[in-house]
Amino acid sequence: MKISRRWNKFWTGFVLGFVLPLVVFMLIYFLTYSKTPILTFIDFSFRTQILPKILSLCVAPNLAVFYLFLNKEFWYATRGVIAATILYALTVGIVLFTA
Repeated sequence: MKISRRWNKFWTGFVLGFVLPLVVFMLIYFLTYSKTPILTFIDFSFRTQILPKILSLCVAPNLAVFYLFLNKEFWYATRGVIAATILYALTVGIVLFTA
C-alpha cells in the first residue's frame, strides 16, 4: 500500500484534527495550572470566560496539519481536519454563548 493511500483517509485527518487540540489543551494546563485539578481549571476558565479563547488557541495547530495534508495532496485527510475544526468551532460557539 502506498503511503499516500494509507494517510489519505478522512478518519486519519479527523482523528489528528481532533486529538491535536486536546494535546495542546493539556499542554496549556500542565504548563500554567498544573497545581490545580483539571476540573477546577476548566470551571475557572468557564466562569472567567477565557475557555473559548483557550479552545480557539488549541485549534491553531490544526492549520499546520491542514497545510501539510494540502501540500501532499491528501484531499480526504484534509477534509477530515476541516471537519474536526468545524466541530471545535461549534464547541467554542456553544461555550461562548452559554457563558
